[in-house]
Amino acid sequence: MSKVHKSETLWYERVSVEVEKIRSQNQFRRKDDIARTWVKNRKGIESSREEINKACPPVPYVPIPKSVASTDPPEGGNPPKKRKFVKVWNETLSLANGADKGRKAQIAELSSMPAAISPPTMSTWAPIERNVLVEDQQHSNIPYFGDDVIEKDHNFISSLVEEVNSKMAMSEDIDDTLFLALVKNLASYNTHEEGEPEDHTGKYLVLYRPKPSPSIEKDWADASMRDTSLPGLIVFQAISHRYPDFGSTDDMIKKYKTLTAQKSKPDFVPNIDGPDAEAVTAERALHSYKSLLCRRCFLYDCPLHNDPYVETPVPRPSERVEDLPLPTTPCGHDCFLSVPGVLATLSPRTPASKGKVGQEVRYNPQLCEELNPLRDITGTDMDVWTGSEITLFRMLVQSLPSNWCAIAQVMITKKCRQVWEFSKEEIGNIARVKKAKTSSKAKKKNTKAKQAALYKGHSQGGERENSHTYFPCHHPGQPCSEEVCTCRQSKNFCEKFCYCPVDCRDRFPGCRCKSKCTTNLCACFLASRECDPDLCTSCLDGTLDLNPETNSCRNVVLQRRMGKQLYVAPSDIAGWGCFLGDKAVKNEFIAEYVGEMITQEESERRGKVYDKAKCSYMFNLNEDFCVDAARVGGKIRFANHSSKPNCKVKILLVNGDHRIGIYANRNIELGEELFFNYGKDFHGHDIV
Repeated sequence: MSKVHKSETLWYERVSVEVEKIRSQNQFRRKDDIARTWVKNRKGIESSREEINKACPPVPYVPIPKSVASTDPPEGGNPPKKRKFVKVWNETLSLANGADKGRKAQIAELSSMPAAISPPTMSTWAPIERNVLVEDQQHSNIPYFGDDVIEKDHNFISSLVEEVNSKMAMSEDIDDTLFLALVKNLASYNTHEEGEPEDHTGKYLVLYRPKPSPSIEKDWADASMRDTSLPGLIVFQAISHRYPDFGSTDDMIKKYKTLTAQKSKPDFVPNIDGPDAEAVTAERALHSYKSLLCRRCFLYDCPLHNDPYVETPVPRPSERVEDLPLPTTPCGHDCFLSVPGVLATLSPRTPASKGKVGQEVRYNPQLCEELNPLRDITGTDMDVWTGSEITLFRMLVQSLPSNWCAIAQVMITKKCRQVWEFSKEEIGNIARVKKAKTSSKAKKKNTKAKQAALYKGHSQGGERENSHTYFPCHHPGQPCSEEVCTCRQSKNFCEKFCYCPVDCRDRFPGCRCKSKCTTNLCACFLASRECDPDLCTSCLDGTLDLNPETNSCRNVVLQRRMGKQLYVAPSDIAGWGCFLGDKAVKNEFIAEYVGEMITQEESERRGKVYDKAKCSYMFNLNEDFCVDAARVGGKIRFANHSSKPNCKVKILLVNGDHRIGIYANRNIELGEELFFNYGKDFHGHDIV
C-alpha cells in the first residue's frame, strides 16, 4: 500500500542538491580534461615547430635599392612618388630562434592598393542539398539588435533576458547521463518519513497517489515494490515537480526505461573484423547496421528521419529479383561439385545447366586467388577459420543459401570446397539450405476504384493538401484503422514504408499516367505529391537514370534535383540576391528550399529574434515542422521578397517527406534576379 509523503519540500531540495552536486563533479572533471588536453597540445605544437625550423632552409637575403634610377618627371606627367620600404625580418626574433647573428634584415617595398567596394553584410551559412532535422534549442545568449532597439524596445529585451536566464537556471542542458546519475543518487535515499523509524514491511512512499490502473505510474509503483533494485515512484515524481518543463512523471519513467534498455542490449558488437574478432551470430553482427540504417532513404545515421527501429522488415510487392541460380557445374578444380556424390543432392530449384559460358563469367576462382592476401596458406593445414570469417559466412548464407561458389567468391580468403565443408559443421550435414518463400503474387485490383475510395476518405472535394508529417505505421496483426494506424490518425495515406500489408486499402497506389503528369488528371499531381518510381510504373521505368525516351513523367523534379543553375550577387533591392543562370519557362522547377527542420515551438522561439532583426529565412513546411535556412541552406535562400514575384512556392510530398519547391511563375530570362512572395506577415523591401 502506498503512503503519501509529508515532506514534499524535502524531496524537492534533495533534487536540487543532487543536481548541483553532479554538475560540480562534471565541471571539475571537465577542467581537468581541458588542462590535460592543453598540455598535450602544447607539447605537440612545440615539437612540430622545432621540426619545421630544422627542416626549413634559411631565407636568402635579397638587397633592394632604396633609390629610383631617375628622379626627373616624365614628359607631361606627374613626378614619381617617393618609394616606401618596410622591414619584414625582425633581428630580435631571429636571434631568439637561433638564427645567424650577422644576418641582415629583409626589406620589402610598400605599394598602395586601390580601394575596394565592400560587399553587403552576409551571415555565416553552410550549403546543404537536403533538409536536416534538428532538436529544439534554448537561447544561450542575447543577440545585439542595435542601440535603438535597446533604448526604444526595453520590454522586448527584458522579456528575452528573463526567458534566457530562466531556461539557463532551470535546465543547464540536463543530458541523459546527468538524468541517470540523478535518478541513481535519489534512489539511494531512505524513503521513510522524517521522525519515523525505517520500515520496509509494507510502506511505499509517494509524493501523491498515482492514477488508478492502467497507468504508467501505477505499473511502475507495482514493479518497484516487487523489485527493490528499481528506483521508487517518488524519485520520478520529485524530478517532474521540481523541473516541470522536463516532462510529466510518465515522461520521466519512459525516459528512464529507454536509457536503461539501451545500456542492457546485448546485440552491440564492438568489432566484427580483424584477427581478434569473435564469431557471432548473423543477427548480432547485423544489428548495428539494421538499427542505424534508415529504411526510407537508405542512409546510415540519417539526418532527416528519426523513425524507431523495428525488427520486422518492410513488406514489399511480390515482384522481386530472381535468386542467383545455383551452380550445376564445378567452378574450378577446388569446387565442392567435384566431390563424388554431391551432384546427386542438388535441390529441385537448381536450374538445368545451360553450359559453362555464363558460369565462368559469374564465378572466377582465379581472380579470387589473385586478390587473396592469404593465398600462401589458403587450403593448407595452417589455414583456420577466424572469428570474422565465421561471422561473414553466417551473414552470407542468409542471402546466398546453398550457393557455396558465390559465398567463396565474396569471402576471397576461402575456397569453394572449404566453404562447403564448413557449412556441414555450421548448419548440419545437409547439402542445401532452403530460403524462406515469399508471398504469392497479389491479385490485381481495380486501381481507379481504389483511388476513388481513397480520395473519398482522405480528401474533401477531390483535392487534398498534406498538412501533417508522415510516419510509417506499425501495428502487427491489426488492419489499419483510426484506433491503431498513425497514418489514418494524421489524415495521411499509407506509404510504401509502412509495415501494414501491401494490399492495405489505405495505401496510395500511385498513378497510371502515360503523359507528363503535370495536370490534375494525374492522381499524384492532384494529391500534391511527386510520382513514386516504385508505384507509378506506367510513367517511370524505375531506373536510376531518367531517360526521356522511356520515362514520360516530369513530376519527379524535386527527387531528381533537376533545378537550374543559380548565382549569388549583390541585389538592387536589399543585400544579396539570387540570380538565374539558365532560362526558365513558366511552371518550370528552379530549386528546392532546404534548411533545418525545426518544430513549430522552436520556430516561435527563433521567430522573435528574426522579427526583431528584420531578417528571417523560415518557411512553414506543415503543421508540425518549419524549414529554417538561416544557418544552413541553398542558394535560393538569398531570393528576396516581392508582391509581384517571378517565382512561386509549392509544398509537395516526395517519397514520404514534405519538401518545398520553387517554380517559375512566368518566363524568366538568363541573369534575372529571383523573387517570391514571403507572405502577408513580411515587412521589408519590395518591388513596386
